Amino acid sequence: MVYLADQDINGVFELYLATSGTKLNPPLAAGRTVTSFALTPNASAVIYIADQDQDDVFELYLVSLATPGVSTKLNPVLVAGGDVVEFAVTPDNSAVVYRADQTIDDTFELYLTVAGSGVNSKLNPPYVLGQDVETFAVLPNSTGVIYRADQDTNDVFELYRVLFATAPVTDRLVAPHLVFTQNVGAFAATPDSANVVYIANVPLVSKKQLFIVPATGGGSNVLNKGLVAGGNVTDFAVTSDNSAVVYRADQDTDEVFELYLVNLAAPGSSTKLNGPLVPGGDVTLFGVIPNSSGVVYIADQTADNVFELFQTVFPFLNSQLNPSFVVPQNVVDFVLFPNSGGVVYRADQDTPGVNEIYSVPFGILSSTRLNPALAPGQNVSTYAVAPDSSSAIYRADQDNPAIIELYATSFSSPGSSTKLNSPLVAGENVANFTVK
Repeated sequence: MVYLADQDINGVFELYLATSGTKLNPPLAAGRTVTSFALTPNASAVIYIADQDQDDVFELYLVSLATPGVSTKLNPVLVAGGDVVEFAVTPDNSAVVYRADQTIDDTFELYLTVAGSGVNSKLNPPYVLGQDVETFAVLPNSTGVIYRADQDTNDVFELYRVLFATAPVTDRLVAPHLVFTQNVGAFAATPDSANVVYIANVPLVSKKQLFIVPATGGGSNVLNKGLVAGGNVTDFAVTSDNSAVVYRADQDTDEVFELYLVNLAAPGSSTKLNGPLVPGGDVTLFGVIPNSSGVVYIADQTADNVFELFQTVFPFLNSQLNPSFVVPQNVVDFVLFPNSGGVVYRADQDTPGVNEIYSVPFGILSSTRLNPALAPGQNVSTYAVAPDSSSAIYRADQDNPAIIELYATSFSSPGSSTKLNSPLVAGENVANFTVK
């Protein structure tokens, strides 16, 4: 487990190993900071972005957990004004893909650096000023990247695939070309890397629909049912078994956002997953259970503006997971157990305005507070479930209202916690963490 904190210099956020407090990055000077980081899939190293070598020049580094304090820069020299802004490690741990204006200032392109080799290459064709890769996702099989860019028409963002073995040759996934005011929005590769699901306002620029296209390109199919006038698909998730997509849309009633499942073998035919909504009700957030057995979602389903947590087991068995709430109680968000056995959610269930975390094993329908009771003004900020589904890790101002620190609490002993960071003083905080 690794956390980000201004533990040594107030306002300078650096990386530390939980429990031991060992600093991982070389010491940063005042005014510099780590902006983002991730553990590699094999949990042997941390990749991070920081202005480590030059103030306000953000570059990409690797530090092995076995040799803290010794980092390797992964990008070559950047053009004046250039920065690395985003990265992802391939699932097989072999390489890092990153987005940077490395060659032309303010022209963001995609690059690949092969772990341990120092080999660095551009993945997209050469761009000119005004063209940009806007975002990207590594294919689950680690062979390439799907990305969104205005590669062919300025300010028209389309979808492309590039394979590491044949870069910078790219495949445009949406045909024919999109035109001005048409754009691809959110996208994701299916877990088998065979297809790409995406949202786009095609062919009607006023309506965002859900599509699927082979990862090699070709014809796209609309996945959602016909949308009511004014309706749009807002977000989606592909089930881990590659069989279906869950999506949120105001499909049946304009501005009433509900949850639907469409089988990839039957595009255009969907099943509503949420229970009946009260007038004014909407589904606001959802997640597919990792084993593809169902979905968990937040909605003001039973009382308008009272947001609660629900589970639907496919094809349709709906139940409420939290005790009944009243105004102003709300579920804020949730995290699913990696083993698909339950969910942890954050809510002001016990004290109005105090957000704490609770666990609900599926099938039990009874929640348990995990953190020690917090006082008014204290809150759990962010949290995660451990990879073995045995505990929760969370950030909170639990011991001092002026300091946000990092804690772990076991599902077998709820209500007690262990502090994971080294001592902090007022003004210092744990800003983020990651665990594998």
